[in-house]
Amino acid sequence: MRRFLSFILMFLLILNMVPMIGIAANGNGNVEPPLPVEVEPDPRLYVSSNKTFTGEAGDSFRIPVTIRNEGDGYARNISVRADFTGNGEVYIDGPGYDSIPQLRSGQSRNVSFDVKIDKAAPNGTYTLTIKVDYENWNGSKVESTTETLNVRVSTKATSAQLTITRTDIMPSNTINAGDNFVVGFELTNKGDAPARDVKLSINGLSNDTFTLSSGLNNKTAPSIEPGKKTYLYFELRSSIKLPAGSQELEMKYTYKDSKGELVEETNKFYVEVRSNADRASSLVMEKLTYPTGTLGQNKEVDVNFSLRNQGQMEAKNIVVTAESQDPSGLVSKTVSVLKVPTIAPGETKEMNFKYLTVRGGATNFYPVNISIVYTDDVGSYDLSQYIGVFVVAPAEPGPPVDPIKSTPRLIIDRYDFDPTLVPAGENFKMNLSFFNTNSTKTVKNIKIFLTSDEKTDPSSNSGGGSVFTPVDSSNTFYIDSIPPNGRVEKTITMYTVPDAQAKMYELVANFEYEDNKGEAYTATELIGIPVIQQSRLETGELGVYPEAFIGQPAPVSIEFFNTGKVTLYNMMVKLEGDFQTENGSYYIGNFPSGSSEYFEGMVVPFEPGELTGDLVFTYEDSTGQEQEIRKPFTLNVMEEPPMPEFPGEEYPPMEEEGGMFSRIIKSPWLWGILIIIGGIVGFTVHKKKKKEKEFDLDE
Repeated sequence: MRRFLSFILMFLLILNMVPMIGIAANGNGNVEPPLPVEVEPDPRLYVSSNKTFTGEAGDSFRIPVTIRNEGDGYARNISVRADFTGNGEVYIDGPGYDSIPQLRSGQSRNVSFDVKIDKAAPNGTYTLTIKVDYENWNGSKVESTTETLNVRVSTKATSAQLTITRTDIMPSNTINAGDNFVVGFELTNKGDAPARDVKLSINGLSNDTFTLSSGLNNKTAPSIEPGKKTYLYFELRSSIKLPAGSQELEMKYTYKDSKGELVEETNKFYVEVRSNADRASSLVMEKLTYPTGTLGQNKEVDVNFSLRNQGQMEAKNIVVTAESQDPSGLVSKTVSVLKVPTIAPGETKEMNFKYLTVRGGATNFYPVNISIVYTDDVGSYDLSQYIGVFVVAPAEPGPPVDPIKSTPRLIIDRYDFDPTLVPAGENFKMNLSFFNTNSTKTVKNIKIFLTSDEKTDPSSNSGGGSVFTPVDSSNTFYIDSIPPNGRVEKTITMYTVPDAQAKMYELVANFEYEDNKGEAYTATELIGIPVIQQSRLETGELGVYPEAFIGQPAPVSIEFFNTGKVTLYNMMVKLEGDFQTENGSYYIGNFPSGSSEYFEGMVVPFEPGELTGDLVFTYEDSTGQEQEIRKPFTLNVMEEPPMPEFPGEEYPPMEEEGGMFSRIIKSPWLWGILIIIGGIVGFTVHKKKKKEKEFDLDE
């Protein structure tokens, strides 16, 4: 009894050690690479293989399958399962599954399944379903991908079987939009009979995607013998309008088998296209000149500027329009629309428009809108710029009057601002010139106070208050006297509220004064103040991986907002640095107030070490001035790590259901220990029975 208890205790001790052995055996000493924890876009896996395989009854062969990640995110825990429909005449010889640890965006892996055809299998076509289950990096399941393949069974091994064994994109795997390239296909006859009258063509060609640069879309080969190969190629040209990314095409080939029956197959392939945004045309206005001071009536106004193409492509169908927005005070003296057929890269065209201030026009600020519309081989574009001139109307003439009886009049004959265009939320200086129009009388005891009927939006921060406020003074000031035909100049510092709209505001100057006899007079003058809003571009947090691998695209992303009160013009976002890019620039054009946008480009490093770059925002504000914001970033570039190798198979087998208990039950260590314990117990029982038998014989 004591021995039996000892064996029981020893068995429990060994069984307690088995889970640790199972766990160690499950590890195999390999440490899986850590998975990134950042939120990633979902991956998108596709299955690529020949649509049809041919075999004879009793044959065994292997079906290769390529799993490709066409999505933007990483895929992990990828399970590939293969299963035949039918009664088992054609079946998977071995495990009907394989696994892939992970696939980055754009990567592909090959898996294969061994197929067995029963000797009694009848002629016909059998369907093989490939199902791919996977997760994204967050561990969330992604919708499964399925693909069906056909296995054609014949009783005679006299069928041709053409397969695409290689696809080449030359001169490189990635092309530029608008470039010529060559795509070649290697066809191998894996059957037992010649494939005759072989024809190849490409489906999906169009002017918007790919076209033939030379030759015909029909390549032929008279015959391909069993086990032999033939190489056919097409010369193509990509459209300049192609967006960046993977572009799908389909290759179709037909041939006749040994029975003269026509066999038709298709095979998809992908062409990687680089972004062409940096190759487009880009027109900019330079050297813009126009009168910035005050003008009188019936005066000529010259507006001149240069139009330069700073892009890489010819700009076409250019229409330049410069229209006065208020013909009551400013009219065109020349045509307001100019058409330019083309402007080559680096070329500059001079533009000139003439206007005339209207006789009888009121004192006001008269804006002119300059707009430019053009196209190139990539797309169409537009840009615009507002300018304006300030016109002052003279005092109204009247009949001759007696100088003694004439009324002395006080006017503002000239005013200007520093700066000329007043920014909202800032101080500015207003220079005023007060003129006594009377040639004989002096005006004195002059009181001048400034008022404005225009208020800000009641719902704004300033709550419907005045747009302008004097700084370090009141809105009232005093002048002792102004002699006949004399002038007195004053400079007043004013503040503009930050939420003032960009437009022309009127400020009223109210005069109270006396003549030599003490007779009181009043008068008013209007002052037009052009207010502009400062542009304001805010950016979110720059999204960039701190580590990258040589030759592998590393994403750089950011969200940005126009938090100002005016539109930003000709806006562009681009990546700059000592590296290649994919989707490296994004032209937005006009970016309205309150809008938001998102940019994501790819940095492709080619040398290890620290890599620095900048994400650059450029735009023109409402005054036509170009602004630039730079966001620097740093990447630590490393050599791409080798994929782990597993003896006897390409990837480790997928963990079966059942968890830890299943692994323990299937552990060879457990069964070995149990056999040893069973042997010891059997030997002990046998020895005990033998002793009992000998004891009975002695009696």
